[in-house]
Amino acid sequence: MLLHVSLLGRFDCRAGTNDALVFPTRKVRALFAYLAAEPDRKHGRDRLAGLLWGDKPDDQARANLRKTLSRLRGSLPDAAKGCLAAEADTVAVRTAGLAVDMVQFRTLAAEGTPAALERAAALYRGELLEGFGDCGEAFGDWRDAECRRLNETYREVLQRLLDHHLVTGGIDRAIQVALKLLALDPLQESVHRDLMRLYLYQDRMGAALDQYAQCRDLLARDLGVEPSPETERMRAELLRNVPAKTVLHPERDGVPMSEAAARHGKSDKTGRPSVAVLAFTPSGAADETSHIGSGVAEDIATELGRFRELAVIAPATTLIYSNAPVPPERVGADLGADYVLAGGLRQQDDGLRITVRLAETETGRQVWAERYDCAKTEIFAVQDDIVRRVVGNLVAHIEQARIDSLGHREQRDWQAYELCLRGWSALRRPGPDAIREARGYFQRAVKQDPDFARAYVGLAMAHINDWACYSWNYWAFIPKEALGLAQRAVELDEGDQRAHCMLAVTKLYGRDYDAARQHLLRALTLNPNDADVLAHAGFALALIGDADKAVDAGRDALRLNPHRPEWYAAFAGIGLFSAGLYEEAIETMATAPQALCNTPAFIAAAYAHLGEPGLGARYRETVHRHLRYQMARGSFPEGTSCIDWLTALDPYRRDADAAHYVDGLRKAGFE
Repeated sequence: MLLHVSLLGRFDCRAGTNDALVFPTRKVRALFAYLAAEPDRKHGRDRLAGLLWGDKPDDQARANLRKTLSRLRGSLPDAAKGCLAAEADTVAVRTAGLAVDMVQFRTLAAEGTPAALERAAALYRGELLEGFGDCGEAFGDWRDAECRRLNETYREVLQRLLDHHLVTGGIDRAIQVALKLLALDPLQESVHRDLMRLYLYQDRMGAALDQYAQCRDLLARDLGVEPSPETERMRAELLRNVPAKTVLHPERDGVPMSEAAARHGKSDKTGRPSVAVLAFTPSGAADETSHIGSGVAEDIATELGRFRELAVIAPATTLIYSNAPVPPERVGADLGADYVLAGGLRQQDDGLRITVRLAETETGRQVWAERYDCAKTEIFAVQDDIVRRVVGNLVAHIEQARIDSLGHREQRDWQAYELCLRGWSALRRPGPDAIREARGYFQRAVKQDPDFARAYVGLAMAHINDWACYSWNYWAFIPKEALGLAQRAVELDEGDQRAHCMLAVTKLYGRDYDAARQHLLRALTLNPNDADVLAHAGFALALIGDADKAVDAGRDALRLNPHRPEWYAAFAGIGLFSAGLYEEAIETMATAPQALCNTPAFIAAAYAHLGEPGLGARYRETVHRHLRYQMARGSFPEGTSCIDWLTALDPYRRDADAAHYVDGLRKAGFE
């Protein structure tokens, strides 16, 4: 049996791909780590006793060593006990039974080929026995000396890799390596110059000049010197290449930002945010999980790209930031991104943990973080589901973060996208005043950008909401206004899933069920991860006659957006009710019983179908109070019955489905 021993970074020992071995004490781990650092070397027992128990008398130190060796042998699997060779005066571990990352690192570094150097760099996950704890002065001295030697070897590996990629033109990889070198020693002026030139090759003038500023500030702060003449010549060369009309970053001490960065995400006249997706970084052996991290990031970027409300900068563009300690503010300055999505992968036991973090680039503030666990053998089976859950959460948090930020800015500075965000936020609140407020925001967005499809989607939704619960007298105007607005949205952007979704809703209320289904399925095809669209499908497909698909869509919406608005539960509940899943429908809608004006009616009808109409009585009374109030306001025509109103709000296509709903309402006491 082969033992895989990790000494670089945190200590870890595994038998094959099994769980990590558990060693009973720190001294047992320390003894094994020391022996594994030099397999086949015979260490004298006196030397080992003094290393770990130098503060004890010789006899006690030797006795402690014997006990520790016994515990070590007992900690090893039966098939691996032979790797420990304990003789009368010496102790060693045999190379044949071990694979030690520290030994492999040194072997690959000595080999020196580009491929070997890349593998060596990937093996170096951190300093020797990181976070190991105190095991005595002598052991600490040995660890510190080895750390210095290993760190110097790692620096040499990176420098040779940088030289190789500079010669061969591997610009992206060269930038990654240079950033790692600066993380080891920020005062390497030559590496700063290499980075400046590499950014120049990419036409990233802002990043190059920013690198100069970092170099200048570090030298002044830590050494009290100015950049060398060679570095100043490099800066002068950069300035000669800066376009005449370069945009200056307001928080970069006058450092110009490249035209490409200035354009990216900042020239969108609607004001929609941009997000840079970085490749997910492994915390364990890079060769085992790095491909998974890249795949997850690429999938997330692809699925985010389906959302019209985001501009997405994919991992291929952000490759240079992989495995490098670059703060979100720097990525934002380089790429013009408003947000950075980063993540990591950590192996644990037989599983894999994926962590995701969203940060604002302007402030570096973390907006959202989440983690997802799965069995290692299931990663490819569940990867799509994890991506969908990340994307569903991410878009909602970006939208909320943008809404929150608007409170610190004058309204006259809001752009069309931001006006629409405020409009959608207003629509989540109940009452006609909120609808009028939302309509005002959407109208301003249309005035600011007449070609912005989302503004027309919002206006159409405001019309529908106003009619459904507050202005039933005006249904005659819906086909002319809401339907026309939704059609205009699709004309402006045929690829916008929410435009198709809103057109489906208006077609549904116009009883054009085939067209409604066509546009709804088109919306789901364009973006199967948009939780808003899925939530609408949760009720619309039920009314069209496909309750099973409605249930799936509603459940997906609830799962993909845990921090959802209340109307998600209302729409998902309609699908569940229509499928006869009354208990689940009640449980779902009861989390937001007044999300929509018809939500209490469905809860009452579900209880009635379960044979417990009494439990739905209070929900029935809520509906009656709303109807009486609207009748008194003159919002509804005289003589409108409660069932007439409720069935008009949810016009089932199939007679059997409509009868099922009406039967439940009558059993619940509605007339």
